[in-house]
Amino acid sequence: MTRDDLRVFQGLEIDFSSIGLEQQDSSPYFCTPMGAEYVGWIGCDGVHFVLLPGDERVFCVDPAMGEVGSYVLPVAEDFHTFLAYLLFCRDANPLSQIWWMEEKQFRDMLAENVSWEGCEEFFARKDQTLATLSRTFGLTSQDPWEMVKALQGAI
Repeated sequence: MTRDDLRVFQGLEIDFSSIGLEQQDSSPYFCTPMGAEYVGWIGCDGVHFVLLPGDERVFCVDPAMGEVGSYVLPVAEDFHTFLAYLLFCRDANPLSQIWWMEEKQFRDMLAENVSWEGCEEFFARKDQTLATLSRTFGLTSQDPWEMVKALQGAI
């Protein structure tokens, strides 16, 4: 089911960049697992999200994490949960950084991702994109903090 949902997601007419999940063709990075299906890229440092063969979890691949064993970390137990976390965070970037943050840093980052003066048009596109995701998949936002930390702590 997750692969079908990924296809529906990728086929949506939304502003993927407004939520940090740009859709692009790209060569895999040295740490991108073989056979990975791309969910999207945050747009900097090669950070991207993938699904792996035989695994329902969504993983963040971060070539800049710096040490073997931490380049690829789970960020959601399945694609729907990933999207629910995305609705909560309003952008994929906080999910890519949660592995190194303390909870206060994470909450502060989320507070900064609400609006910026002079960027009303961008945030209107973001709101529209998030509403489309919520409606299309029948999801509500879900706080990722505890579950992502637990997923990553189990590795």
